[in-house]
Amino acid sequence: MFRRIVSFLLLPGLVLGCVPNVERNIVPLPRVVALSDSSAARRPSFAMPDSVWLLAHLRDGSVLVLRHWTVDEGARRLAGRGRRLDPGRALVAEGRLAIALDSVALYETNAPAESLHPAVRATAIIVGIAFAFVALAAIGLALCGKACYGSCPTFYVTDGRQPVIQAEGFSASVAPALEASDVDALYRARPTGRDVEVTMTNEALETHVVRHVRLLAARRPSHGRVFATTTGEYWQAREPESALRAIAAEGDCARALAALDGAERWSGADSTDLASRETIDLEFPATDGRLAVVVGARQTLLTTYLFYQALAAMGHHAGEWFAALERGNAVARARTGGLGRALGGIEVLVPTGHGDWEKAGELCETGPLASDVRAVPLPHRIDGPVRVRLRLTRGYWRLDWVALATLEARVAPLRLDPAEVRRGDQVDEDARAALTDSARVLTTLPGDRFALRYRLPEPAERYELFLESRGYYLEWMRDDWLAEENPALAARMMLSPEDALRDLAPAFKRAEPRLEAQFWGSRYARP
Repeated sequence: MFRRIVSFLLLPGLVLGCVPNVERNIVPLPRVVALSDSSAARRPSFAMPDSVWLLAHLRDGSVLVLRHWTVDEGARRLAGRGRRLDPGRALVAEGRLAIALDSVALYETNAPAESLHPAVRATAIIVGIAFAFVALAAIGLALCGKACYGSCPTFYVTDGRQPVIQAEGFSASVAPALEASDVDALYRARPTGRDVEVTMTNEALETHVVRHVRLLAARRPSHGRVFATTTGEYWQAREPESALRAIAAEGDCARALAALDGAERWSGADSTDLASRETIDLEFPATDGRLAVVVGARQTLLTTYLFYQALAAMGHHAGEWFAALERGNAVARARTGGLGRALGGIEVLVPTGHGDWEKAGELCETGPLASDVRAVPLPHRIDGPVRVRLRLTRGYWRLDWVALATLEARVAPLRLDPAEVRRGDQVDEDARAALTDSARVLTTLPGDRFALRYRLPEPAERYELFLESRGYYLEWMRDDWLAEENPALAARMMLSPEDALRDLAPAFKRAEPRLEAQFWGSRYARP
């Protein structure tokens, strides 16, 4: 199996090796000729200079390497001059080529994303970033290593004083084939009146393809809150109880877990095995009724580090891997997410009464930006003080809040599409239509910012608010990553994630103290 994966990653002359004239150059924006004519009639045409190329990975495993190309939206066709290579990367055709857009699994290009036709942009991996049009909020991207800012659409909602990050969308959807819906609790949101404004931004070197962003509004009880469970249900509940004790390796951390206030409890990763587990034993006051453990948490940057390390190890072959996902390659899909499964989620355990523990549920929210709040119902009634154990990977989770809630009634939330979408100071009807029409998507680029306004039937304080987003995203390959290409490591991360987590532990442990500052200091900002 190892040889098969290595062979897949090192197909003879893969992409660039068989086409010596194609180079991954850094292309300044002024050198890119965008649309040949800005009028609607000519909009599909592109004429790119020779230093810019497009790889169209087809669903049959072959690939087109094009220098100049045109997109005909009406005919749904891509045409251009270049070469067609079979799945083994042997040359089968050269010159003028044309294919149906629907036959393309994924595009790869070194052209700035703004210059690409929307039909190409939504599924294009950008490689060889043009720093001439990138402005970072801090020093340079090259200093950030594997801690560059990125995590899909970032959502801001007011906490009553100012807009704050409340959610991040579909962070695990790293390819079109992995498009998924994600629900995040806006637990700290404090809007007033009937209008709720959500700001959606793209602050990373990524292409975001957003299918929809809906506000879910569940009626609050007069004496409590509403929680989403790990099984997708919504329950009204009494105000949760804080833990009396929370015993971790460092001692009692109950104070840090008492409220969703940003005072997080987290531990450093193990220096020999990134999958090493730890436990936290909590005790709550005796409570009647149907109980659930409520957890507010986000991931550390371990996920980000490993994902970017995997992309760096794939190097020039990353596009081929993502294309294999889009073609439905069984090996690629089976291996995707292996590292995440090895790291696991936050397991909630309760005593069995026989001296051991049983699993009540597991939280697996992806992303380092904002703490999400979820409830894990306990499987049976507990008499006396309530004992709960959390089992989680060291250095993988930042716990902000753990509490015990009494569930009262299941509710169905209202699902609202945005009534208005603004881009800057202008109402953007096309963006709103894209977010409300299931057949369309909104594609955003680094620095894009949209204000989404939702209209509730009653004042916002009567509702618990959640955000449901659906889509996927594509990372832009960094030039410094390409220098770290390591097919053997890439294969190990996919084939034997447990071994890879041991291999990578020393390097991550050395980088760990600097990751947070590097991550938050590398957010994208338009000039």
